[in-house]
Amino acid sequence: MNENLSKLFKQAYNHPESRLSVDIWHAIQTKQARSLKIQSLFYGFVGVLSLGGFVLLSFYIKQQFSSSGFFQYASLIFSDGNLFATYWKEYLLSLADSLPVASLGALSFLLFSMFISIKKVVYQYKNQLLIN
Repeated sequence: MNENLSKLFKQAYNHPESRLSVDIWHAIQTKQARSLKIQSLFYGFVGVLSLGGFVLLSFYIKQQFSSSGFFQYASLIFSDGNLFATYWKEYLLSLADSLPVASLGALSFLLFSMFISIKKVVYQYKNQLLIN
C-alpha cells in the first residue's frame, strides 16, 4: 500500500498538470472538516444535556436539603456553641446523615461533563478555524 502511494505521489510530482496531490490534499481536508463538525455537534449535544440535567438536579438538591433538615443542623453551630462542643461527634454524624451524597455526586458529574464538553467544543471550533 505504501509503495503504491509513494509511486502515485512521485508520478504526481513529475506531472504537475494532473493535480493529483492537490486533489488528495483537498479530500483529506474535507474529511477532517467533516469529522470536526460531527465531533463538535456531539460535544455540543452532550453539553446541552449536561446543562439541562444540572439545572434540574440543582432544584431537586435544593428541595432535598430543605426536607432533610441539613440547614437546621448547620444552624445549631451558631446558635449554641457549648452544646456543639459537648456533642460534636453526634452532631457531625447527624449532619453527614442529612447530606444528600448521591445527588451531590450526580451534580458534580454533570458539572464535570458540562465543562469537558465546553472545552472540547472550543477546541474543535479552533481546529475548524485552522483548517479553513
